[in-house]
Amino acid sequence: MEKAYIITGSSSGLGASIALSLREKGNNVIGIDWKDDADIVADLSVQEELEGALNKAFSLCPNPAGVVSNAGLSPIHNDPYQILKVNWFAAKAVLDVSLPYLARSPLSSAVAISSIGAAIGGDANLEACLHSENRNRSNECLKSIDHADPSSTGIIAYSTCKAALARYVRRNAQAWGSKGVRLNAVAPGKMDTPMLDGLLTDPILSPGVTNLPYGIEAIGKPGQIGEVVEFLLMPNSSFVHGQIIYVDGGTEAILRPDLV
Repeated sequence: MEKAYIITGSSSGLGASIALSLREKGNNVIGIDWKDDADIVADLSVQEELEGALNKAFSLCPNPAGVVSNAGLSPIHNDPYQILKVNWFAAKAVLDVSLPYLARSPLSSAVAISSIGAAIGGDANLEACLHSENRNRSNECLKSIDHADPSSTGIIAYSTCKAALARYVRRNAQAWGSKGVRLNAVAPGKMDTPMLDGLLTDPILSPGVTNLPYGIEAIGKPGQIGEVVEFLLMPNSSFVHGQIIYVDGGTEAILRPDLV
């Protein structure tokens, strides 16, 4: 029986791989992206477009089996405020808006796409501001970050957003579970995507990315993330809830071996 899924950031990278895999299995996928080939075209950094895209998606798909909050801007994006808006505020809004719709369908599930960056970077003060749900306040916090090189603002914003998103999943496990909806996050490591290509050409960030430790393989394929996301969306993962699953070749375990 055909199921319907909503995916943000569906036109490239991990989102495109997830959407393709679900469609190949006969599912209906509604993709949201700023690129023209998406089912719903929207710039999620703009509040009006974000709201319009979500309204349209859930009008087309009022009883989704699953939602994937995947859209995100790279750490080297030229506007750190847009990173905050897309990677946290929009990512969180997708989940918040999804819950009442997902609650209509039995065995429904949402997956947020975090990052290995959640484990290795970020800024605690900025994350506290992000959880205040006040965009203006978050921008003030971003301006106040004290660092030697302004080019690091993007990676701090990116990593903090991904950490905040992972914590959102943990902190909302009971609330979502009480409505019969599972919520998990996948945190990719280095993946063979255009985002990684950009990071590897950045003179500031490239050494840190290149030297990340790994246990199995240094760089993963988008399909490897898609397989885990699909598992979390399907009924055979019905007892997996509130988890952050690192799909990174072992990087997070090597960096934080005693964190369980």
